[in-house]
Amino acid sequence: MSLRASIDIGSNSILLLLAKMSDGFIEVLENESSITGLGKDLDASGVFAQDSMRDSFDALEKYQQICRKHCFDPAQITATATEASRVAKNAPEFYAMVKEKLKIDVKIITGEAEAHYSAMGILFDKKINDDEITIMDIGGASTELIRVDTRLKKILHSFSMPVGAVRMTNWNEQGNRKEKLNLILKDFESDLLQVKTKKLYCVAGTMTSVGNMYSGNTAFIENEVNGLEFEKTQVNEMLENYQKFSADDFLVKFPFLGKRSKTILSGLYLAESVLSGLGVESVYISTYGLRYGTLLAGEIKHEFINSI
Repeated sequence: MSLRASIDIGSNSILLLLAKMSDGFIEVLENESSITGLGKDLDASGVFAQDSMRDSFDALEKYQQICRKHCFDPAQITATATEASRVAKNAPEFYAMVKEKLKIDVKIITGEAEAHYSAMGILFDKKINDDEITIMDIGGASTELIRVDTRLKKILHSFSMPVGAVRMTNWNEQGNRKEKLNLILKDFESDLLQVKTKKLYCVAGTMTSVGNMYSGNTAFIENEVNGLEFEKTQVNEMLENYQKFSADDFLVKFPFLGKRSKTILSGLYLAESVLSGLGVESVYISTYGLRYGTLLAGEIKHEFINSI
């Protein structure tokens, strides 16, 4: 068995997956998540905030130490960064410092790469047996939608919308969340038509958190969340029940949310809007996704690396 590690640096969270692999079988050794909010106020400032960079560096340093504990060379980690890092003007400088001090070589990847590796990750889930599926990945600054032929493992259509839970939260504070979201949904109207589906497969932190909330858990229980299915009407009910909740209210009721308590309401609002636009009747929650896809690949294709 070979040892592999992947890190997914998103606009809200940073994830580590360290596992033993053999013939497509994965034995997970470490599975870590840290909320660092790299995408916070990014649209207004155009750069990563100092506190977000500090929290992100601390999380990456922790992950480096975990890898070293397992005698895994940090230079061999498949580390990727997504939408916030494509936008932030100081991202190259930040990741150069990460490489110098932590030996972790972070690749900023394209939206196409996000779709590809997220699809490969979720298709590792042996419970999925539909011939074609649509996958939704709500991140902090972007939302990917991917239509996949599961038999051929071929992406039929994919696109990335510049809206996520962190961006939605920032827009809500500015008082223009609804207007900005409606403009984006209109811009991507033809793309949305191509991925319409009655059953939507959902990955990443926002929707896995929604699934855990649906189950009523105060701690995140991955085994219960992975493969969880519920009706779209349940998302409507959750949004209605929690629309007046503050971040503190969410944290009291669902302590596992941590810093995500600040963005989960906007994430729910975004999810409900996209699900309605796609004609979704039920959702399937998967804890697999980008970091599983990059772990399985073991490296990032050159054409998937974002040019700066």
